[in-house]
Amino acid sequence: MTLTAYCFAQFAIQVLWLGKQVMPQIMRYQGQVSEKRKHALFHAHKHVVIYLNTLTRLGLVSFRFVGTPINEPSVIVANHPSLLDFIVLLKDFPNAVCLYKSKTRDNPILSNFVKVAGYIEGMDGTREASKRIINECCQRLDEGHHVIVFAEGTRSRSSVSIGRFHTTSFLAAFKSNCVVQPVVIYCDPLFLGKKQSWTEFSRGRNRMVIEYQEPIRVAELPKELRSTKGLVDHTRATIKKRLLELSVEENSA
Repeated sequence: MTLTAYCFAQFAIQVLWLGKQVMPQIMRYQGQVSEKRKHALFHAHKHVVIYLNTLTRLGLVSFRFVGTPINEPSVIVANHPSLLDFIVLLKDFPNAVCLYKSKTRDNPILSNFVKVAGYIEGMDGTREASKRIINECCQRLDEGHHVIVFAEGTRSRSSVSIGRFHTTSFLAAFKSNCVVQPVVIYCDPLFLGKKQSWTEFSRGRNRMVIEYQEPIRVAELPKELRSTKGLVDHTRATIKKRLLELSVEENSA
């Protein structure tokens, strides 16, 4: 439990330092905002790598990355079993921006970071918010960023369950004519999940598999799937199928 507390404290200190000191200083440099943001995000990426290595060295989590993360600006869609998910994906997407819940603005640790990083505030249930998200996603994609989305909008109920997908980010992918890459995240056991305490995280060695699926290009889909709904359904089905397969493979290994 002491090691877990240390890792949580390390995370908080690094995010506060990045969000209040390092990244704002970079954003004050002369030059284009988009290029300064990429520079700031790369600094954050270096700390992500350090943090994940710390979790591994201390024996708290073992990570296994499978597949090839796409290089071109894309919408990255993943299931969302654990609080660690967005941190883990930043390892392979150093210039990525994420969608975040509105209540994050009130989080004393994360609020400055998501603002200076150019992250995109998520839905509040209004049509105006949907339009704003689509426009901001398209802008980040045009600037050369990956956009990371947990399309369920909240953490999954279990390691193998996957909820309904929201469509807004897929509309942005259509509007930008960009690729969608599904990512499957499997936790064994489930840790830092919905309604789980951080103390449960410290009771054993946790495993996480991050598997990059083949990128989805709308033009290459069967004709009946070349729509927003078709793209949503195909992406969700891809993740769900592989998630169930991983569960069987990991438990029989």
